[in-house]
Amino acid sequence: MTISLPGSSRKGLAGLFKRRTTENLPRTVAKKRLGGSDLAKLFDKQARTAKATKPAKLSETEISASEQLSSMRGALYSKK
Repeated sequence: MTISLPGSSRKGLAGLFKRRTTENLPRTVAKKRLGGSDLAKLFDKQARTAKATKPAKLSETEISASEQLSSMRGALYSKK
């Protein structure tokens, strides 16, 4: 006595138990990407939102060091 299984006989049992292809299934697209704070709110309702921080201004020594580095970098990559 034989039992007919759905799928190709060439695939055998692998055709019966393998994952289905998702090529023809409709894909869902999010309207808006969630940020980190939005994701945190999904898991914890009391999650705090991050405050925007202002960048600090550079001191005079940091400005001069940055200028020296950029001049050295320029000298390093300049064609002689």
